[in-house]
Formats: sequence, C-alpha cells, structure tokens
Amino acid sequence: MEDGEYPYSDDVIAAVDGGRKIEAIKILREESGLGLRDAKHAIEALQRERRGNPAIPAGMSEEGGAGGLIKAVVAIVIVLGVYFYFFAG
Repeated sequence: MEDGEYPYSDDVIAAVDGGRKIEAIKILREESGLGLRDAKHAIEALQRERRGNPAIPAGMSEEGGAGGLIKAVVAIVIVLGVYFYFFAG
C-alpha cells in the first residue's frame, strides 16, 4: 500500500488531529504491523491530508533536499563574511 491508503482507525485519526504524532505512529504500528519508517511516512501523509496540504515533492522534505543545501550554503557565506570582516579586513 502507498501512503494514505491505510485503513486508519479512529484512535490514529484522533492522535493525528490532537497533534500527537508519536502516539499515532505507535498505534498504527500496533494495528497494522508496519515498520517504523513506513508508519512515520503514513502518519505524515495523513497529517498533510487532514490539513488539506498537498504532498511534499520528493527531495524537498524536512530531512534535507534542496532546502537543506540552501540553508548550508547561506550559513557558510555568513561565517565567511564574519571571518573576513573581523579577521582579514
């Protein structure tokens, strides 16, 4: 099954709606036998669905992707700017 195709119980939906993501993952794992990763992805998909948000494109998630790379580059530029301003100037 793909994300969002699991038969979610009322307990899972109540936990998601209450902002209790970890509890929702635990309940889903107990009910479905899913592994941690699959249950986490399923709950995240359910959260997006319940909020009405479209799916996040691959590679643009919070775990990294282009967003993480951009943040890293900005941090490096700031550090280099501070270094050259105070020490090399």
